[in-house]
Amino acid sequence: MVKKIFIFLLAIAVLPTPLRSQEYALPSVTLGENAQITMLTCSPGDELYSVFGHSAIRVRDFEQKLDWVFNYGTFDFADPNFYVNFVKGRLNYILSVVDYRHFQHEYMLEGRWIYEQELNIDNKQKQELFDSLVINYNIPEYRYYLYDFFFDNCATRIRDVFTEAIDTEIVFDYSTLEKGQSFRDLLQPYLAEKPWARLGINLILGRPADRIADPWEYMFLPDHMMEVFEHASLNYNNEQVHFTPGSKVILEGRDMNESGFTITPFPLLILFLLAGVIISYRDLKRGSLSKWFDITVFTIAGLLGSLFVFMWIGSEHYVTNRNFNLLWAQPLHIPMVLLLLSVSKAVNLKFYYFGANAILTLLFILFWFVIPQDLPLVVLPFLLTLILRSALISRNMSIAMNN
Repeated sequence: MVKKIFIFLLAIAVLPTPLRSQEYALPSVTLGENAQITMLTCSPGDELYSVFGHSAIRVRDFEQKLDWVFNYGTFDFADPNFYVNFVKGRLNYILSVVDYRHFQHEYMLEGRWIYEQELNIDNKQKQELFDSLVINYNIPEYRYYLYDFFFDNCATRIRDVFTEAIDTEIVFDYSTLEKGQSFRDLLQPYLAEKPWARLGINLILGRPADRIADPWEYMFLPDHMMEVFEHASLNYNNEQVHFTPGSKVILEGRDMNESGFTITPFPLLILFLLAGVIISYRDLKRGSLSKWFDITVFTIAGLLGSLFVFMWIGSEHYVTNRNFNLLWAQPLHIPMVLLLLSVSKAVNLKFYYFGANAILTLLFILFWFVIPQDLPLVVLPFLLTLILRSALISRNMSIAMNN
């Protein structure tokens, strides 16, 4: 489970297309009358890093023999502090520029769709938007930005560039969106075929992820941004015209299906609980503890708790703060595991600690739907195992204390 959560964290760090940034200055170009600026929306891919899709801006001018894609979703693995910054939530992303044929080739290999929406703006606005993109690329202070999965990513950057660089008001129509969804809710459809990723995400995200997102904020997901811009209008002297004439497919992909048999978390954790019941019954009969099983259970819970604490206190990932899963996944389980290796040491401490842990975890389950965080029900069998083993350890310590 810990490994799956780490994979998720890596996934949100490399969500967009993992290309290296081109390191050259773009020339100043005067676009021709027939130049086009379009928004590209790429469908979700099979791999976890691509499961939420991607967005980019395409500038095409046949007169200038120019067909560039401005991509806000690139990063540099060669950065010596890449992994440190990634873990701490300080990962710098880069605006890169590639030729469209190279961009398309990546998605062709992955079997993903590309949709295109041409912006219905005049030549002056096209030039100003293009110049803004070139400036953002050529000036390092603008080219790099601090990535945030929900609030500042490859999609939101494009949304913001359009609204800031186009001098005509863009009027958004959110009527097609299913409103009232939290950030956590918005992610779930993309994870329907990836149960382990869904579990990892729902465990690592804290209370902030359950805030209801504003329609404007839905656009952190490329699909939602494409839908919103599909119905947006430009306000010309109180006369509204469509911002885009609609979307068209420029690269056909294939259906993304989960291949092969996958063991999902819930049945595996049910088996884990059944194993705990059988082992606990045997331990009751013989009057001793199966230390190997307790070490396994509480090490998993302790490592998860340590990760949750770090993501709350030690990183800048705001949406991993205030994680109520810490009520059952406690970092203190780790030192207690060391004490479990010796029956004779700290008997009183183990009696009170595991007795209190059994009660706290039970209360956590009883008040499950009162806790102000959307908790993954799939972990319930693991929590029942924690209660069972905590109660048994406390019982055995009580017997040892009275002998």
